[in-house]
Amino acid sequence: MTSRERIPASVHAALIAVQLMFASLSIVAKVALREIGPFGLICARASLAALVLVTARLLMRPYERVAARHLPELALCALFGITANMLLFIAGLARTTATNAIVIGTTIPVFTVGVAVVLRKEAATLAKVIGLIVACVGAMVIVGAARFEAGHGKLLGNLFIVANSLSFSIYLVISRRLLAVYSPMTVVSWTFVFGALGILPFGVPSLAAAAPQLSPRAWACIAYIVVFPTVGTYFLNLFALRKVPASLVAIYIYVQPIVGALMAAAALGERPSASTYVGGALIGSGIWLVTREARRVRALQATRA
Repeated sequence: MTSRERIPASVHAALIAVQLMFASLSIVAKVALREIGPFGLICARASLAALVLVTARLLMRPYERVAARHLPELALCALFGITANMLLFIAGLARTTATNAIVIGTTIPVFTVGVAVVLRKEAATLAKVIGLIVACVGAMVIVGAARFEAGHGKLLGNLFIVANSLSFSIYLVISRRLLAVYSPMTVVSWTFVFGALGILPFGVPSLAAAAPQLSPRAWACIAYIVVFPTVGTYFLNLFALRKVPASLVAIYIYVQPIVGALMAAAALGERPSASTYVGGALIGSGIWLVTREARRVRALQATRA
């Protein structure tokens, strides 16, 4: 296999950066939520991110125009990747535990492969399936799946998180087609414009009520959320999706439990447990298997070209 068939190191670096930023989201959001409601925070996140991305895109040279025939497809990406994704997650989190949300979130790579297979975008090869299972088990070891709660009125919240995971998986798969035509900046800016329009009706009242009383700390948290766990993560995910299958992008979600454990160790002085190391080794092995499979597919496609 030649070096041209290898997965670029920049892709792995981008996907690790995405998980670092996503892992910080819950910590920073908790501070902001002391002063603003969940839907108000989502509204600020989506609308300000759309403003930042549209401004950046207008400054790009050469300016990339979008054909009218692709606007419905961009709106569909926004529906699954922004509007439904964000609203379902916050609605679910309000009705279930954070542990439940983390455990259910590990279904995203599985859903992604399932959606890709159903839409005939990828094949469910043995190596890919084994890699997903190994990484999923590793994530469960770290987050403690035994603490998952199904009763006590949490069923509806759990179902919302499942729907959120499926929604984001659909977005990862269907956005690849647009990335074959347009740059990541063009796709993500249009996606956030449509996504913000879908969120505004749910969040404007909460945001309008809270905005005048928000402290500088709350605004700083919102700014961080917009720039890093929102603009940064979506852009880097799309950058990676241009180069590798959706299944490889999705499996990096399993890095989040490792990142969370290490951040807790750094910020709170907690010592990582043995399960963290075991789970981390399993997650690394799963990512290696899926990466190797992606390289094999790229090499096969290169020989057919």
